[in-house]
Amino acid sequence: MFDGLKVWKLSNALKNQAANQEAYSAVLELGRLGTPKAIQLLIDSLSRRDGVARSAARELGRLGDARAIKPLAALLSDPEVSQSAAEALAKLGAVDALVEALKSDEPAVRKLATASLGAMGDPRAVEPLVQVLQADGEYAVRTAAATALGQLKDRRAIWVLVGTLKLRDETTPEAQTALEQLRQAATLAMRKIGDPFAGNPEQAPPEKSAEEAESPEVHPRLAGDLKDLADSALISILKELMTASEELSWANLERREPLLPAYFRSYDQRRKTAELIGAEIQRRGGLPLMKKILEQDLAGCVAISNWWAGIGAA
Repeated sequence: MFDGLKVWKLSNALKNQAANQEAYSAVLELGRLGTPKAIQLLIDSLSRRDGVARSAARELGRLGDARAIKPLAALLSDPEVSQSAAEALAKLGAVDALVEALKSDEPAVRKLATASLGAMGDPRAVEPLVQVLQADGEYAVRTAAATALGQLKDRRAIWVLVGTLKLRDETTPEAQTALEQLRQAATLAMRKIGDPFAGNPEQAPPEKSAEEAESPEVHPRLAGDLKDLADSALISILKELMTASEELSWANLERREPLLPAYFRSYDQRRKTAELIGAEIQRRGGLPLMKKILEQDLAGCVAISNWWAGIGAA
C-alpha cells in the first residue's frame, strides 16, 4: 500500500509537462522502485520527448523490462531522445528491434541502430551489419557499420571489410571525403578483428623453409637490450607488425605471396615479437601501460591482445 501511494505521488509529479527537478526526481525514484506500475509510468513518460523522457529511457534500459522495447524503438527517429532510446535498447538486448530499425528510411535512425548493435557485442548482429556495409546508400551509415563490425570482432566480416577498401573513388570532393572515412573505419575494424589466418594451422607450413631458417627470428631493433628503446620505438615496431598482418590478409585474398620482411614471415616470428615487446612494456608500467598502449596506440588490435594474454594483458 505504501508503494502504491508513492507511485501515485510520483505520477502526479510527472503530470506537469515542465522538465523541472521534481519530474527528474520522480523518474529516478520510479527507477529505484522498479515495480510493474513504476515501469509503466516510465514508459508513459517517454511520450514527453524531453529531458525527462531521456532520463526515463535510461532507467528503462537499466531495469531491463521487455515491455519498454517497442516504445523505445519508436523514439529512434526523434532527435530529442533517440540517443538515450538507442542506448536503452542496447542494454535491453533488443537485437531484433535494432535490426528492424536498419530498414528505416531515415539515415540518422539507421546510423544510430548500427552503432547500438556494435556496442551490444551480440554475434546475431554481424550478418545485418554486413548487409548495411554492402548496400546502404549513405556513406555515414556504412562507416558506422564498419565501426560496429570492428567492435564485434567477428571474422565473418573480414572479407566485406576488405572489399570496402577496394571501392572506386568518388567524383565529388564531398563524396570522396565520406568514402575515405569509410575506408579508415574499415581499416581500423580489420585491425581489431585481427589476422584471419593467424590461428589457422592450414595456412602455416609444417616446417620452416631454408630461407626462413636463415632469417632473423625477431625484428633487428629487438636484438639488443630492450631497455635501451623508448616506448615510442616499441610502439613503432608493433605498428609494423600490424601492417604485416594486414599484408598477409591482402595476399591471401589476392592469391599471391605476401610482401613481408624476413623477421615477420612466420607466425612464430610475429608472435615472438609481440610477446617480447609486451613483456618489456609490462616491466615498465605493468598492465595499465599495456592497456593504454593497446587501446590508444594500437587501436585495440586483437592479434596483439591475444599474444599479450599470456603475460597478463587485459
